[in-house]
This record gives sequence, structure tokens and C-alpha cells, in this order.
Amino acid sequence: MNLKFTNFAVFIIFFGIALIEAVQKQNWLEATLFLALGILSLWADFNFKKPLK
Repeated sequence: MNLKFTNFAVFIIFFGIALIEAVQKQNWLEATLFLALGILSLWADFNFKKPLK
């Protein structure tokens, strides 16, 4: 299985659901936090090719 697809699927499941829940509760600070963490996670996933030691 393609590792990038797996990482993207986990991103969608975890950060997507958390972001949707935060928006539904109108908790904008939490929604912003999850959005920032999600973007940072995707950026790190696509920019670091080697595993960290």
C-alpha cells in the first residue's frame, strides 16, 4: 500500500473529523488549532523523505 495514501487517510480521519466537530461547536480557537496542526502534519509528511532518527 502506498504510504502517502495511508498518511493522507489518517490525516482526513483524525484532523478532518476533529475540525468538523470544532466548527459545529463554534469553538474557533480549537478549529484553528486543528487546522494548523493538520497543515503542519501534511507539510511534514510530504517534505521529509527520510525517517527521523
